[in-house]
Amino acid sequence: MSASSASASSFVRAVLSRRVVAVATTDSNGRRFLHHKYRLFSTATDNISTGPPSMTLYQYAICPFCHKTKAFLGYVGIPHEIVEVNPLTKAELKPWSGEYRKVPIAKITNNHHDDEQVQIINGSDEIIKALMEHSHVKKQLHDKNNSQLLVSLAAKNNDDDRWSKFAHEELASLLYPNICSTLSDSFEAFGYVNHVPTFSTLDKLSIRTLGSFAMYMAASRIKSKRGIVNEREALNEAMNTWQEHGLQNGAVQFASGTNVPSMGDIAMFGVLRSVEGLPAHDRAVPSASVTKEWYDRMKGQMSL
Repeated sequence: MSASSASASSFVRAVLSRRVVAVATTDSNGRRFLHHKYRLFSTATDNISTGPPSMTLYQYAICPFCHKTKAFLGYVGIPHEIVEVNPLTKAELKPWSGEYRKVPIAKITNNHHDDEQVQIINGSDEIIKALMEHSHVKKQLHDKNNSQLLVSLAAKNNDDDRWSKFAHEELASLLYPNICSTLSDSFEAFGYVNHVPTFSTLDKLSIRTLGSFAMYMAASRIKSKRGIVNEREALNEAMNTWQEHGLQNGAVQFASGTNVPSMGDIAMFGVLRSVEGLPAHDRAVPSASVTKEWYDRMKGQMSL
């Protein structure tokens, strides 16, 4: 294989693993260029400012992975604009996202002298990993006496990684069948569209009818794939596991075992917050429980 072929192959693998970031750069003459970087902040000169980056997050209001990202943004104090994506048309993504049609997507703007760099990052884990390199995030974690969060992620702390994966792979999958177990439940879950000012009346009607039916069918497929007979019992078992092993039945404030949250805490909190206001949230975070006390502590940890 030639050197150029090997380089191209490496680039393709990086794209598929979502480690490549598309960057649109505008020079002082107003000309725009599109190129790629392997990391959001690859050198010290890329990341001089200690202020937060300018960020827009494309989301669905009931997406657990979007809320996982927002929990991290809230914890490290990164202000961000929210763009609600129409789950049927994806119109908000089509002008610039290429073939990628999932959320969350972060569009991050960094100004370096006369140049403006716009980075587009797909997926909650990739967004969080990239932002971990930013000086603003490092400073915020230092100010919160939680520099250990950076260390544990770099070292892939087993407990931290366990609960991050649990939130992403287990809890998030269980929430969909719980909020869309019936057509009426699914219709209620999509009630958020009535509060999205950028959606037309027709958009709102079509999303609540077609979208809720599609989500109900998707939730049924998840139940079948995971062998779930009773989605409420499955959610209850998952939350019992979290309370018993993550929170040690109240013996610790956070799953980190310290007085500051781990990435596992942030992930669990974000995923659960995606269904706040729906009956499934009340079942997952019942009042007067260890989990509710932890959940309220996590709210208090949010800077935004």
